Amino acid sequence: MTRDEFTAAVGASEKKLYIAAFSVTKNAEDARDAVADAFLYAWEHREELREKEKIDAWLVKITYSQAKMIRRRNRRFESLDELSENFKSETDRSDLEFFDILSRAKIDDEQRRILTLRFLYGYSLPEIAKMTDKNPETVKTKYRRALQKMAGMKGLK
Repeated sequence: MTRDEFTAAVGASEKKLYIAAFSVTKNAEDARDAVADAFLYAWEHREELREKEKIDAWLVKITYSQAKMIRRRNRRFESLDELSENFKSETDRSDLEFFDILSRAKIDDEQRRILTLRFLYGYSLPEIAKMTDKNPETVKTKYRRALQKMAGMKGLK
């Protein structure tokens, strides 16, 4: 993958990756660090990406991993409003609300990754199974359970 191809792919995903990282870290500064760390890791390991068209999923996976490491090191919490301020003019509020719902529903990291790939990036469940090296039935089950958790939340009905 060339530098220009990598830069274009990263630029197209940056805002959604930041929001995904924030959903894990609950802190704007830590989310920025997670995304920066993910980009650096991805650049250094770009030869490991087997299919260029799957870079979005690969970046999401790396970003979640980096965000979880940062969360373990540093547990600070900020509001969703701070996240919104960082991308006030650029981010669709529905993306922020999506991650707020995932956080309130206590969706685990694996379910969060599946829902992110499905709803924010538009991948099908079979595609997600392939990207995450999971059995398609396992992905489908985790997807349905996550939706059930969300449907059971007060205030969403």
